[in-house]
Amino acid sequence: MAAAIALTLGCTGVAVVSAAGPASATCSHAHSNIDTKLGTLFNATNVNIRSGPHTTCGSLGYGQLSHSVDFHCYTNGDRVSANGHTTYTWTYLRDTTTGVSGWVADALLDNLGSSVAC
Repeated sequence: MAAAIALTLGCTGVAVVSAAGPASATCSHAHSNIDTKLGTLFNATNVNIRSGPHTTCGSLGYGQLSHSVDFHCYTNGDRVSANGHTTYTWTYLRDTTTGVSGWVADALLDNLGSSVAC
């Protein structure tokens, strides 16, 4: 099975290279609010907040550098490279500035996302 590769270049000049998950990848994944980390934790602009921990899952909104977030927990998902990091983990979070909740690749978050597994 061939993997699809996506390259996105935002207005910040940050290149995000990701490999799409398998065709069977699901966008629903269990999560709990068990991490207490809060703050301005996006490390890029226009960060996709997705419905699941895969690049093929739909975007629910966009995080910005100035937005405050509440980390809930992390899980494994698609590989994403950004800001000099490559990660296979995704953090479920709530953007408290906009109220949007969803999954963000840890390469796009300060300190590489949540440290508490879902």
